[in-house]
Amino acid sequence: MPAISSEPPEIGPRFPWDRIGLIAGPLAMIAWLALGNSPGLSAEAHRLCGVLLLVIIWWLTEPVPIPVTGLLGVALAVVVGAVPRSETAPGTEPVRLVLAPFGNPTLFFLLGGMFLARAMSRHGLDRRIALNLLSARGAVHSPLALLSAVGLAVGLLSMWISNTAATAMIYPVTLGIISVLATSQGPAGEGFSKSGYATALLLMTAYASSVGGIATPIGTTTNVVAMGYFRQEEFFGRSVDFGRWTLVGLPMAAALGCALLIWMRMIAPVGRLDLAAVRKYLAHERTQLGRWSPGEWNTLVVFLVVVTLWVAPSVLSLVGAHGASEWLHWHLPEEIVALMAPVILYLLPIDRRRREFTLLPEDFSQIDWGTLMLFGSGLALGDLMVRSGLVNHFADGVLARLGSVDVWSITAAAIVGGIVLSEFTSNAAAATALIPVVLAVSRQAGVDPVPPLMGVTFAASFGSALPVSTPPNAIVYGSGLIPSRRMIAAGAGFDLACCVVIWLVLRAAFALGWSPFSGS
Repeated sequence: MPAISSEPPEIGPRFPWDRIGLIAGPLAMIAWLALGNSPGLSAEAHRLCGVLLLVIIWWLTEPVPIPVTGLLGVALAVVVGAVPRSETAPGTEPVRLVLAPFGNPTLFFLLGGMFLARAMSRHGLDRRIALNLLSARGAVHSPLALLSAVGLAVGLLSMWISNTAATAMIYPVTLGIISVLATSQGPAGEGFSKSGYATALLLMTAYASSVGGIATPIGTTTNVVAMGYFRQEEFFGRSVDFGRWTLVGLPMAAALGCALLIWMRMIAPVGRLDLAAVRKYLAHERTQLGRWSPGEWNTLVVFLVVVTLWVAPSVLSLVGAHGASEWLHWHLPEEIVALMAPVILYLLPIDRRRREFTLLPEDFSQIDWGTLMLFGSGLALGDLMVRSGLVNHFADGVLARLGSVDVWSITAAAIVGGIVLSEFTSNAAAATALIPVVLAVSRQAGVDPVPPLMGVTFAASFGSALPVSTPPNAIVYGSGLIPSRRMIAAGAGFDLACCVVIWLVLRAAFALGWSPFSGS
């Protein structure tokens, strides 16, 4: 059996965009501020625009981690006076207004999901689920079935854990499959490792994580960013309903998964493959897991309870039990259920004598705090864009260029914008930058803002053409088995399919009266 490294290789040297951005960002901000007030902008909006220039340039070039740039943007907004005085109560410091979004309840919803994902990873529950899916009867029946199984395994995991974690979990298994297939072909095996089918397996491992992530509100940070915005009074002041989101998220993920499978099959010519050797390899990997551990059982039980409580209000409402649904919404909202999950995991023992629990103190340091900080800073900057009137200024410019105020043309533009921007910066950063603008464009045009906002939210999860577009892309590109031109061509085709599918599914959903909010 070929040796497989669990760590993805590093991507080779790249153009020093980070060094260029490190200088270009501050210079752009200083130059903008030195120009004086812009026509049609308040003084605060003008200053905020200068701060956003630095933030966007640094998000694109990453001289420092993206979350750090977000925090810098929040700090600079206060330093340069970009907080509207009319929005602060007399005697209240601007910093209170700027930092208030860091207390958004949705941030704690994301935090609880991260602890659940950490427990799954610590005890190997996610790997067990993935290997069971790949080892299921018929999963390796044909080359197309193998592609489907890899995509399904990644997608199902990504519904509940981060896209990056889902890809990193399946990536070594995918490499092992490619190694087995290459070895079985003898002298021609070296060429197979860089064949179209091997590329399709790797790209499926990356792209399927984005597909699965849109299915649930917690599947990707992009979804959680949107939920955080929607809760703000400047948007809707309402919580997104977990069940209602999934009602459309799941069919959309299924449609995108089918489109992805068809596209991968079209670009992946297949010769003779030794699928029996693959089945043997997967069976070997599965036997290495051993029996279910107490940690896996504890994590599975808590996970099922949490998901049940997230979905229960929607189910109760559908069957007419509105009183019980309202009670759960009031006493056990999704954010509180998410916060209770890590507490229970820290209390459930796996070894009473040694006082070991499902989660340990060191797991606290393994949470992706950077994503939480990016989430908070994104909401803060978006809130300032709304309060200062900057988004209205952007909206006027966008509407002047669109030439149409139809809700579905605006939704189409939002979807394209979300995917294009996600090619060059993180998905969460793309959603953070675009959601306030899309809201302003919709309101200026006098159309329902929910379809365009859901369009940009779903679209911002994609961006498939470049190795640096998403961490899953970088992971599989780091294998050295995917030529960059092949990734660009495959990713561009999938991006186009995403634009069409997201638009069609949303149009059908809203035509049937769907809304992501409870009680609608």
